[in-house]
Amino acid sequence: MAIKVVVQFKALKDRQEAFEAIMHSVSADLPGVSGCQGVEVLKDLDDACRFTLVESWENEAIHKAHIDGLIADGTWAMISGHLAEDPVSGYFQTL
Repeated sequence: MAIKVVVQFKALKDRQEAFEAIMHSVSADLPGVSGCQGVEVLKDLDDACRFTLVESWENEAIHKAHIDGLIADGTWAMISGHLAEDPVSGYFQTL
């Protein structure tokens, strides 16, 4: 069953521009990952440090495997170094 993953990030003020560049890369690169059906990157109108990803995946297991890969290769450590707080995320289905 196809699922949506919604992730909310709060970047550090002094890393906001660098984090936004990461989000542009995610927008360009993530749809090429096996199992990813698309991604939308949103930037908050009132808080330039707040971003939301809405990702579409074939299923939850494929997404979790992707995240495990980001942790294993150090990508997640690089991303999290730009964050003011832990991201908030969840899995959703379209009604």
